[in-house]
Amino acid sequence: MLSNKNNKINPFKSMMLSPIHSFRQSWYLSIKPLYSLIMLLGIAICLAAGMWQYQKSQFYLAPSAQQVHISGDYLNKYTHFLDNQTLHGRAGYAVITPFSYEGHIYLVNRGFVSYKNRNTLPTVNPIYDFSSITGLLVDYQTPMLLNSGLIDPVKNRIQYIDNRYFSNITGQPVSQKIFHLKKGAGLQMLMPTKAPYLSHHRHQGYAIQWILLAISGLIILVLSSITSSIKNGEKL
Repeated sequence: MLSNKNNKINPFKSMMLSPIHSFRQSWYLSIKPLYSLIMLLGIAICLAAGMWQYQKSQFYLAPSAQQVHISGDYLNKYTHFLDNQTLHGRAGYAVITPFSYEGHIYLVNRGFVSYKNRNTLPTVNPIYDFSSITGLLVDYQTPMLLNSGLIDPVKNRIQYIDNRYFSNITGQPVSQKIFHLKKGAGLQMLMPTKAPYLSHHRHQGYAIQWILLAISGLIILVLSSITSSIKNGEKL
């Protein structure tokens, strides 16, 4: 058989390419459906929690609102109690009552009331007279909720403020701005409008932690899905 330069094999070139070829062929992804589903669900929850904490951190950067004075009437029969409030170490509610002012309806946060029994709402005195009140008119952002359709078993207790809900029960458009009562008729225990500036950094730190957990989960999912094999095709 005649020698052909095209048929010659360069031993050095073969030694250089062999490890690369072997490396490319010895690794592949093996998807485990149930395990991957659980991991992706956990990653999604971490990302959602991170976004929620980030939104809370941005709230504390909002500029302080100026005090305003309005006069009108409380719509007492639509009073609700905002859950999960604390003041000076006590658990309770923020009293939310719609207020009619020059043809507009605003939700007034009348302050804090504590409770002794979660199955019974505390009693607050209705205000029937034409009233002048002073407070802060601020924008309200609905918190990120996993279940926004949650119905509280206790009537007139709410988990978050939704102006569309109050529009439905009053039959009138309700402003998205919340009036935080500082002085005037109907005031309960005065609540701070927002936490100190350090709260921004605290919630921002929480957001970073949740996002890092999500990234770690994604890395674990990818690494656990990598499977190696030897030259004869057997898995290691």
